[in-house]
Amino acid sequence: MINSRELLAKAGILPKLRLGIKQTKGGVMPTGPHKVKILEDEIIRKPDPSTGKDIEWVRYIVEENGEKKQYDTKLKSKDGQLSYLVQRFAEIKEGDEVIMEMEKQGIKNYIKVIPVGSASSVEVDEEEDDMVSLDGSDNKGFKEWQEKQ
Repeated sequence: MINSRELLAKAGILPKLRLGIKQTKGGVMPTGPHKVKILEDEIIRKPDPSTGKDIEWVRYIVEENGEKKQYDTKLKSKDGQLSYLVQRFAEIKEGDEVIMEMEKQGIKNYIKVIPVGSASSVEVDEEEDDMVSLDGSDNKGFKEWQEKQ
């Protein structure tokens, strides 16, 4: 979809970094590890998927394989505290590389962040509302998407 990509670029819209894809029959399929360079972050306002109310999010601008992408996460957790993912990214300098990966642990999904060249990692609870949906229950769309990566 070359024309669609060009339209996004002209509009200044970055593609999303997809760490997981919501399945039509429920659940989320992780897309594997993503090595990204952290470029910048900004606070934005957009609706909370569960309540519809505008809330603050942090948008991280990253570079993956030479392409700029964005990853949004809620600024605050459900208990009103600053999100642990936001706290973790505060420890990472702009220009640093990290590996981000969604992992399933029971019914919860976690975002694992590993600084490149470091043995320490952090796992952060992530809500399924931030994932993309696919039509079809056979994961065919996911396999096609994965082949393009």
